[in-house]
Amino acid sequence: MGLIDENAERGLLGCCMLGAFDEAVADGVNEEWFGSDRHRSAWHLIERVAMKGEVSEQRVIMAAACETDWRDKKTTLLEFVDNAPTRENYHYWREPCRLKVRQRSYHRFAVNLQQSVIDAADVDAVADSAESGLFELRKFAESERGNNRRESFSRIIEMMKRAHKGDGIVGLSSGFADLDGVLGGLRDGSLYTIAARPGMGKSTLAMNIAEHLTMKGGASVAFFSLEMSEDELNQRMLASHCGVNLQSFINHGYDKSERGRILEQMTGSIPELEAGPLHICPRTDITIGQLRAETRRLVSKRDVKLVIVDYMQLVGVAARRGASRVDEVGEISRGLKKMALELDLPVIALAQLNRSIENDNNRSPRLSDLRESGSIEADSDVVIFIHREKKGVFIDSRMLCRIVVGKNRNGPQGVFDLCFDRDVCRFEDWRKHQDLVAEAEKLRS
Repeated sequence: MGLIDENAERGLLGCCMLGAFDEAVADGVNEEWFGSDRHRSAWHLIERVAMKGEVSEQRVIMAAACETDWRDKKTTLLEFVDNAPTRENYHYWREPCRLKVRQRSYHRFAVNLQQSVIDAADVDAVADSAESGLFELRKFAESERGNNRRESFSRIIEMMKRAHKGDGIVGLSSGFADLDGVLGGLRDGSLYTIAARPGMGKSTLAMNIAEHLTMKGGASVAFFSLEMSEDELNQRMLASHCGVNLQSFINHGYDKSERGRILEQMTGSIPELEAGPLHICPRTDITIGQLRAETRRLVSKRDVKLVIVDYMQLVGVAARRGASRVDEVGEISRGLKKMALELDLPVIALAQLNRSIENDNNRSPRLSDLRESGSIEADSDVVIFIHREKKGVFIDSRMLCRIVVGKNRNGPQGVFDLCFDRDVCRFEDWRKHQDLVAEAEKLRS
């Protein structure tokens, strides 16, 4: 069989000479599609003709007559045309050429991997690089979407049709009407950063989004937790789902009969929660390379549609001599953005804010408050802050939090309120808590 199909390459070149060149370029055909040096040279000749105008058999042959390398090879070019022999056969010759370029790519990948393993100082880095490379090779089978503008425009029109017919959400719904109204949903390929000081509810908000998508949207979600165990996260989700204050339950804040009812309610809720496709990955020592590798496996095996990382500054990086903490966090944020683009899904990353904002709690957070790196601001498509005013509104365990969309690459910024009920680990729409809204209006007036 071999790695080169010279007959198919001749046929493909002939079709390009007969007028299929533009279609070939749109399909991603380039010099790598030709394993023969002679055929690569012919492709470059056709490219030079295309730069000056329309490609045709006559124009290619005329151009060849003016070039030293091709002056005496008119017969070779005619062989390409004879092999075609019409431009309508373009798709017939394209497919075997596509197969061979993929085979050569896999062969080159295997040879390079073998050499990388021999020279490796960091085996984990080699493994991540190998998985990433293999994933990209598999994506090539989808006819190189990025090079096909027709398909790109088709996807855009489909998105706009969904927006026209639906409720204005073109991505995954977060479960919060105001947030979806500003963002239009969580979009594929985008990095969303949710930032706040500790104790503001970052993990709770992310968990509420995950619960909404898995329980009501049926979407598979991967949740990487670097500071809480699986039991802690499931405990929060159970409390949120049932509207129960678990700490009061443990401390006997409820009477005995009420505790019995709650226990029965929570036990009955477990099958429904188990059925939700939420994949919790509690890892306290994961590196950005390992996180990307694990996500690729989850996408492949579990069809994950959203990834949540709690939180960004706890993710590790491969050891590099002389690298500062700012450099490391920048590598993490860039890695998360690359992962979103590579896997074509939204990624939510939680992040800490600098301590300095606590000294001026009356102002809303700014992008410059993001801790340890300016790269987070640059790499994120959307940055969302959770802010609680110094003279905040509290009724029992409920409080109004201000949600600030400080950056939105694809739309407007925005500010709105959500109610945070700390006891039951849940954010809710402010419209359900008019008593809090009334108190807030008094303070803000």
